[in-house]
This record gives sequence, C-alpha cells and structure tokens, in this order.
Amino acid sequence: MKIFLLLLQTFLLLNAAPKEDVQLKKMIGRMLIVGFENQTIFYDSKIIEDIHNYDLGGVILFDRFYSDRTRVKNILNPHQLKYLTSDLQKYSKKPLFIAIDQEGGKVARLKPKYGFIKIPSAYSVSKMKTEEAKKIYDAQSQILQDLGINCNFSPVVDLSVNPKNRVIVGLERSYGKDSQSVVKYASLVIDSQKKNNIMSVLKHFPGHGSSLGDSHKGFVDISDTWSKKELEPYKILIQQNRADAIMTAHVFNSHLDAKYPATLSYKINTQLLRKELHFKGLIISDDMQMKAISSHYTLKESTTLAINAGVDILLFGNQLAHNSVEEIVNTIYKQVKSGAVALEKIKTANRRIADMHTKNAIIQKPIIFTDKREQLTRAYIKTHYGINVKNIKIIPKNIVVHWTAVMDFEKSFERLNPELLFSDRKDIAKASALNVSAHYLIDRKGIIYQLMPDNIMARHVIGLNYSSIGIENVGGKNNTSEDLTEAQLTSNIALINYLKSKYPSIKNILGHYEYRNYEDKELWLEKDAGYRTEKKDPGKDFMHKIRVALDK
Repeated sequence: MKIFLLLLQTFLLLNAAPKEDVQLKKMIGRMLIVGFENQTIFYDSKIIEDIHNYDLGGVILFDRFYSDRTRVKNILNPHQLKYLTSDLQKYSKKPLFIAIDQEGGKVARLKPKYGFIKIPSAYSVSKMKTEEAKKIYDAQSQILQDLGINCNFSPVVDLSVNPKNRVIVGLERSYGKDSQSVVKYASLVIDSQKKNNIMSVLKHFPGHGSSLGDSHKGFVDISDTWSKKELEPYKILIQQNRADAIMTAHVFNSHLDAKYPATLSYKINTQLLRKELHFKGLIISDDMQMKAISSHYTLKESTTLAINAGVDILLFGNQLAHNSVEEIVNTIYKQVKSGAVALEKIKTANRRIADMHTKNAIIQKPIIFTDKREQLTRAYIKTHYGINVKNIKIIPKNIVVHWTAVMDFEKSFERLNPELLFSDRKDIAKASALNVSAHYLIDRKGIIYQLMPDNIMARHVIGLNYSSIGIENVGGKNNTSEDLTEAQLTSNIALINYLKSKYPSIKNILGHYEYRNYEDKELWLEKDAGYRTEKKDPGKDFMHKIRVALDK
C-alpha cells in the first residue's frame, strides 16, 4: 500500500502542471464570459468547476435555449435568479461579471411572464420624454442590481440608418437615425446602471445598423452600406467618459479592414477604437459562436485573431454551439506558449478586467462641495502654493495613503464631510479654514467609497495636495495603532492599480508619514516653511505590503 501511494504521489508530481502554467490558464480564464445550463448550482456543478479551475471571468444568463424556446436555461423567476447569482459569486474567489442581454422590447431576458416588469424597446423609448425614459431605466437598473447582475450588454448605440436591417432596426433595438438622439437615450441607460454598479456594454462596434444580414446566421458585409457617422455615438460617449465597455460586431467592412471582420480586426479594435477614438475600457467580443465567425474560422484561429486584435473578453454564449471552458482555455494557452499570442496581451486584458471590477465596486458618497468649498480651495492654493487658479482641477501625479485615526466609518465620513475645518484641529487651523478631505474612503471591510472627483484638489497632505489623490482608511486607533485590515489592504492595492491605469501621470505612491521626503522634489509647493505636522499613517508595514503587491 505504501509503495502504491508513493508511486501515485510520484505520478502526480511528474504530471502536475508548473505553477506558472496554472496561473497562465487562470489568466486566460479571466478573459472568458460563458453560458451554462443551470437554474440552480451546487459545489459539483460544471460551471463551478470551471470557475475554480480557471478563475472564470464571468457568465451570461439566458431565459430559454436558443434551439428550444420551451426549455428553461437560467431564468425562472426573480427569487430563483437572485439565489443563482448569489451562489455564483459565492463560489468564485474573484469577482465575476454576471451578464445579461436586457435591452428591452424583443431583446429582454427578464420577461413579464417570469415575474419581471416590462421594459419597452429602444425605438419605443425614443418616442418618450426624457423623464419617463429615465424612470424606466432607473427601475430596470435597480432590478438588475437586486438580482445580482452587474453587467448588462446594453445600450445598443447602432444608428437605424438602414430600414431593411432586420437584426437592429427590425427588432426596434435602435434609438434612432441621428447620433444626438441615440446618445441622449443611451446615456440614460448608462448613468442609471452606473448608479447601481452595473457595467454597461455599448454595442455593436463599429456599427451594425446599416447591415442587411444577421451575423448570428452568417457572413455580413457592410462595406457598401456603412458610413463614418455610425462611429459618432461611440466618439461622443467615449469623450463623455461614459463608455466603460464596448462590444464588437462580427461585421465585415472592407474600408476599415480588407481581410477581417471587426471582432478579429487589429485595424478596427486597436488602431481605430483604441488609438483614434482613445477608448480605454474593455473590448468584449460578440458571441464567438455566431456563424459569421464559427463558419469561417476555427476556434484556434478566431481566438488568436481576436486577442491579437485587442479584444479583452471573449464571449461564448453556448447557445448557438458549445465549447467547453477547458477546450477554449487550452486552445489559447497553446497559442500563448507558441508565441502566436503575446503573453503581454493576456496580462493587459487581465489588468483592464481587474480595473473594471474595482471601478464598478466603488460606491459614490459625495461630501459637501458647494462654491464655498471651491473658493476656500482656490484661496488655499494661492496662499500655500503661490498660484492663482480659475478652477481647482489637478493632474494626479501622487497617491497618498492615510488612516482616519477614527474607528467608525460614519464618524470618519462626518469628519471629512463639512466644508469648514473642525474647531479641534488647532494644529492646522492657522493654515486655512478649509476642512481636510480625501478622494476615497475605505471602510474596515474593504468597501471603497468615492467622496469627491479624483481630478480636483483635496486638502489631505501638506505640500503635495496640488498633485495628489488621497485615500483614507478607517482605522489607526489613537493615531498610533497599525490596525488596518487585510480587506483594506486588498482594496488599496486594487484602487491604486485602477487609478494608475486611469491616470498614467501617477508616478509616486506614498504613505502620509513619508510626505516630507518630497520637500526637495519638484512637486513640493508649500510656501510656509513653518507649516509641517508629524504623521504615522497608514503604518510602515501597510505601505510595505502595498508596494510589494504593486511591484508584481
């Protein structure tokens, strides 16, 4: 028996994948959103096995099977669905995108006959007043959040330029022919979903409203019908910072790429969308099993081309066909190992995915910020930095990490909320009546709250306010105890990574106790040589752990 166990152990060791290979497969798994066939899940369900084995990026939910509308797939009723999404997140070590196509009208997975409210089509909404449309989308977004859905493949921003188009215009999925109308109503969806921490996915880039064919069924060529005006909604929403994620279309346009459809095109995804339109969010493929792709490319070809084109997340709905997660991961893995897909592409996609989860997890809890606070801030800048400014915007170059020295979240917030400094802050009262503040506040459980825009100045660190984002952490009892939690550490690391991606100008990460190390640096602006305080926050050990993690 001992010999058998020894031989078994030797066999397992010899056949175990190296740690770096396991990690690579998990990174590939993070780039997948897949469909599955359960209304309820258990520890031994296949989807849970895939989540555990590959750190799966997300799932997409459908109400019925595509080939048999009588069969229930994932959605029975609100009660069942809420339990399903909760269990999915519970079984995953990393946050999942739980996605759905809930546009309204004919493209709605949450139907009234299952116990959900009726959502009109985009075309119907475009005929409504803004206030009425806003109420509809506010109600839908609240329902999605309550159900545990954090990603909606909506709104459609395709222009209804071709009246013969069946898949967009014929199904009333477009808000109209002109960009202004489309952006107006799409913004209502985006803003409402953002308030409820739901990622909006704009679709279908670079425009599907001029097509004649349906990419579900086969090759679609829009070369002779597409025009540049179909890019306008994307341009505007990107400029407005409303575009967190964009879905590619499987359409072919010889004027943009003479060889590949949009999903597989480097020219369209990287050169046009990333470089020309300056999009920084997630690029998500339309379903890779649609006939426009699967009938013309093998799995190896399509995944390799899509990732190299700049797609961050590959969608496999498992409605039109079936590909196992293992098959997809191993196919891409072999392409990375062979050099056909650059490892840096996988790393970049994973960074964007992590940043998006962080961004979507941030809860807005704004402090009081009237004209009075802005005037006090401008006066502070003039007095302490010798600069006359018209506005108080900053270019972030530093992130300064703090603790509140108060152990309760609400009490910490109350200290930062007023515009005027508290009377017990005599140590800094002479410098300004402006209250101390920060851009972010992280509670003991690691929940991140945004208190103010991170590109305007807050008073949180002497000499460096004009170039620094401040992160406060609830803790540091009596201003001495290094008692910040592991959850706070994880959230600080995630938030700092997200902010560094958002602002490439950020070069320095420092603890508040380190601020005087910058007195001889270019960024130091303080004019008052006597205005200094001694700081210990957020603790040397805490900052060391942050730096070790950021270096990875």
